[in-house]
Formats: sequence, structure tokens, C-alpha cells
Amino acid sequence: MFTAKVIEVKAPAKVNLFLEVVGKRPDGYHDLESIVQAVSIYDEVSVSLDASGASTLECNIKALETPQNLALRAASAFKEAAGLSAGVHIRLEKVIPIQGGLGGGSSDAAAVLLALNDLAGLPLDAGRLLKVAAGLGSDVPFFIKGGTALVTGRGEHVDTFRPGAFFHFVVFFPGFGISTAEVYKNLTLKLTENRRNAKVLRELLTGGNLPTAQECFFNRLEETAYELDRRLGQAKAAMQARVGDSRIVLCGSGASLFSAFVDYDTAYGAYRAVKGLRQGEVFLANGIRGE
Repeated sequence: MFTAKVIEVKAPAKVNLFLEVVGKRPDGYHDLESIVQAVSIYDEVSVSLDASGASTLECNIKALETPQNLALRAASAFKEAAGLSAGVHIRLEKVIPIQGGLGGGSSDAAAVLLALNDLAGLPLDAGRLLKVAAGLGSDVPFFIKGGTALVTGRGEHVDTFRPGAFFHFVVFFPGFGISTAEVYKNLTLKLTENRRNAKVLRELLTGGNLPTAQECFFNRLEETAYELDRRLGQAKAAMQARVGDSRIVLCGSGASLFSAFVDYDTAYGAYRAVKGLRQGEVFLANGIRGE
């Protein structure tokens, strides 16, 4: 017998405050060093069990109701890992832009894993849950933990830490996506290129020194992403004209862009100005703590 219990989870987006590509692995993936921050832009994910044995997905964007959806793949992976025979129904209300570099699909998958583990009586401990998450995608383990973290390897190593203070973010999705696979495919790593290190930024964030921390924001993928789609440079220029001298950083592999602000009123003013572009989607978000 299955109860009618439904677990509802708010699945947050993320921004990369720092993203360095350390090298390419023999398996074709890349080793990364990234400081990732969960932000208050949310998809809504509802999960329930039934006796059907099948996994089904209902979404406000019908084109996402496919077997390839990472939320459905998460349900299948959990059922296999936990030996769960029950059917799984997922209802997904998408808000986080698709192909925006904000991790929405990965966050949805993590939400499904966490909800199913609760519904099934916690059959997977934290280590096994993270292993299942790592098999689904690079960002999924981060969203299992959430908050602020130094993420390394393919994304499977997640070291959370507690900042002394949080930024306010203006996030601008310009209305078109960029393929993560294409960005990494076209990325050229020069052996002579100086690699950045996330240590200084982590120390500044932990100490709550936000103004200086902003100077250490970095994304190795930016140059490649801007070369792949010149519309991205145009979107950055339009945003820059409205946020003054605030630095603009690419979210992951794009196409979303963000600026960070210490002061809420300044952030709100920038948000209103970027909204005035009447292009894509604009969000005013805060950094959020993990569990």
C-alpha cells in the first residue's frame, strides 16, 4: 500500500562565483575547481509514489516531458540504487531558464533524489545518495548539499562552507541558450596559461569581505562562450550599460549573466534597470544557505 503523501521541494538555481578548468580527463570530461552559490530562483518539484511501477513526469513546459529529462532519470537511478519497485510521479513547475547555466535540470534531479529518499524511508545514506547524484551530472551532487561550496573533480567532490555574508544577485537570461557540450568542446586549455586558484575567494567569502571577494570572481569558460555566440557579448554590453561599474560574470557555461551587490537597494535599482531592456528574463536573487 502506498500513501497519498506528496513531498514538495523548492529546487534553487546556482551561480559560479569562480570556475577554473584544471584539465581534461581520459574519459573526455574536465576536472574543475569551482565555488558555487545556490541562489533564490526556484523550480517547484512535487514527488509522490504509487503502485504503477512506472515513472512519470508532468511539467508546465510540455517539451520537457521526455524520458531524457534529468528528473525522470534521477527517479530511475534512485529506484535501481534503493531497490524501489513503486511508481514515481513528478510534477515540475519550471522557473529557472533552460540552457542558462543556472543548473536548473541538475537541481530538479537532486530534489527528486532527496524527496524519494524521504518517501522511501531513507534507504540511502548521504554517501550513497551523493554517488547516485554524481552518476547523473556534474552539478547534481552540489544541489544535494546546497548553500555555498568548493566543487572539484567532475563535480563529485563538494566541500561546503559558510560565508560570513551573502551577496544580492541580478541574474539576466538573455532569451537564448548555449550548449554546455559545445562550450567544453571548443575550450582550448593552454599549457602555459596561469591557472587560477579558488583559495583566496573562499577565504574572503568566509570572512564576509564581499567587496574584495567580487574582485576574485572568475570563469574560465567566458572567452569560449562569447566566441561561440556573439549575441552573448551584445547582451553583456546591454546589461553593463544598466548596472554601472558592477562586474558582470557568466553563469556556468552561459547564457545567463550575473552581477553581485553587497547592498540590497543598489541591487534592486540594477534589477529595475536591466528589466527595462525588455529582453529575456531578469531575476533579483539572494545567496542562500544549505541544509
